[in-house]
Formats: sequence, C-alpha cells, structure tokens
Amino acid sequence: MKFRALFGFFARLTIASLCLATGIAVGASSVFADMPGGKRGFEAMTQNMYFGASTDPVLSLDPAEPDYVSRLVTAVTGVYYEIVASQPNPRAKAVAASIAARMPDIVALQEAAVVRIQSPGDLATGGEEPAKTIVFDQIRAVLDELASRGAHYRVAVAVDEFDVELPMLNFENGTFDDVRLTDREAILVRTDLPPGQFRVANPQTGHFTKLIPLPALNKNLLRGWSSVDVFTRGETFRFICVHLEEETAPQLQVLQAEELLAGPAASKMPVVIAGDFNADPLHRDGSVAFDTFRAAGFTDTWTALNPKDATGGLTWGHDELLAYPTVAFDRRIDLVLFRGRSLAPESVGVTDVTLGRSEPPLWASDHAGLAVEFGFRR
Repeated sequence: MKFRALFGFFARLTIASLCLATGIAVGASSVFADMPGGKRGFEAMTQNMYFGASTDPVLSLDPAEPDYVSRLVTAVTGVYYEIVASQPNPRAKAVAASIAARMPDIVALQEAAVVRIQSPGDLATGGEEPAKTIVFDQIRAVLDELASRGAHYRVAVAVDEFDVELPMLNFENGTFDDVRLTDREAILVRTDLPPGQFRVANPQTGHFTKLIPLPALNKNLLRGWSSVDVFTRGETFRFICVHLEEETAPQLQVLQAEELLAGPAASKMPVVIAGDFNADPLHRDGSVAFDTFRAAGFTDTWTALNPKDATGGLTWGHDELLAYPTVAFDRRIDLVLFRGRSLAPESVGVTDVTLGRSEPPLWASDHAGLAVEFGFRR
C-alpha cells in the first residue's frame, strides 16, 4: 500500500473514532465503502414476482364430486386467463428496471413462473406429453430486460417448485388445451464486476419435506430454497433464497423454517437469507415462523436499521388483480435476515414497483421488493 493511501486509510479511521467518542453519528458507509480498493460491501435484493393469479379455484376442488372434471376445466381456464390479463412479461420487465436502477450484486427471486401450453392438449385423451410452448417466462423476461439496459446478470442457481399441467378451454380456437405452470425460485448475480470482487460457488437447491397435500392434483405443494456461497474481497458468506408456505399453515411454516435452519443455514460461515417468508415479524398475519429464525440468531435488517419504526417497511397486500390503488399493504413478509459478526447492514429500502398506468395491472407484483446494503466489520 502506498504511503498516501495508507495515511488516508488511518486518517479516516481516526476521524471515525473521534466522532464516535464525541457522540457524532457516522454512517457505516463512511467506514466500509470508502476503504482503499473500492466498495467493502455488497447489496442484496429480494422480489416476489407473482405469476398473476390465485390458484385457490383449482386447489379447492374436490375430486370426489361427480362433476369434478368439468369444474376443473372451468377453474383452470379462469386461472389461465387471469394470468394472461396480469401481463407477466411486462411486469417482469418493470422488476428488471428496478433492479437495473440499483444494480445490486445479488438478487433473490421467488414465484418467478414459466407458463407453457400444448394446443390441442392430450390430457383429456390420456396422453402424457408435457406442454412445451412457452407463453410466459418471467426469469427470461427479467434477464432480457436487464441486458437491454446494459445490466449484466446471470442465473447462479434456480429451483422448480410446484409444476402442474391441467386441461383448459382455449377461448381463441375452441380447443381443449393443456396448460402447464411451473413456479421457480432463482438467485441472480452480476457478471460485470472485476474478477475476484464478487463470485459465487457451490450452488445448492432443496425442497422442504413438510408440505401441503393437494388432493385435487394428487400431489404436494412444493416449497423450497436455493443457495450459493459468495466470495467478495476476502470475505465469504452463504446467500439463501427461500419461499415458505403461506400464513394459512403457520405450524407448517415453522417446520419448514426448522428444516432450512438445520440444512443450508447451518453453515459455519455468515449467512444471509432473503425471500418471501410469508411470516410477519409482528405476527400481523397470524404466523410465528419469524420467531424461529430470531431464536436461531438471525437479525432482521429492517428492524436493525429502523428500531423506531417496527411497524413500517410493509411489503405485501396489493389485490389479486393488481387493479385497486386504494388497497394498501398491511404486513411485512419479504425479509432479508442475516447472522454473522462480519455482516453489518447499512441501508434498507422498500420498492413498490409501479407500471405507471391507469389501467390494471398497476403494479409489477402484489409484493414490494426489498434491497439491503451490507458492509463488512473489521
């Protein structure tokens, strides 16, 4: 290290020490980000993409009812056209624009769906050929829009969650088609940083063993996680993307949280968990899974940086159709948690991505995005 850089480094530390000693507040960024060699931290972001419709009309059906098949086709048709009306690709592009505006180093995406269709379908005649024609692909739409904006990202790891193919009525040509919805979680990382500044390895994925059974579909509702190990400027940590079960099954949430803590989050290195927890820290949705993470030593970034605003930072509550501007967020379920002495959150921001239009969809998702800047303690 050259003398001038060395002098500047110790001068900054001395100033910071004097300010702390005299009670003058010093932002963490002045200690971490200004160190020689560039940024000494990283920024993480999480966003639930929302595939565009509720699946309750399908999942609530009883296969034992005599008119089950006709009701199933009707319900699937309604869900499909609700997804179409939600405009998944334009919404995904709006999410990409919000990512490009911040340029986080790593991004956790949940409920990023791909919708495929087979026309005409073969399910009604006992066929088993899966639908392959892609109608919407939210991850691809995000990556393409990022690239068009000069923001370079790649998928570091992705995991398929529930993957369901069912018959529907095609209103355009009157045929019975098969539509396939695959829910995915993914971690994106920047590819334009200098070599060694930010790299990932050891991609892992998994599904929880405690799941909700779906009698109407003769399968379970898959939920899971993905993770990578991050190496940046001499520091290492594990980054996990997760999507827990909805708050309608609070005890199942706790079991999934315990699986995560006993699995990828059991690492000896520092850990960051980002995602849709479906669990409000203040239990405003009736869930208690957040307490499981807190008991395991994890800190909530919003609470750490906003101790006087524990009720703020809301991230969920837009209506199913993304159509009513008067429907306000009422809970905080998209979180970035961390554990490890070397990690120091510096800022946290909630971004409710709007589409800038008067007709629905009005927002990119029913969730807001959450971005957190971290520094590293020495």
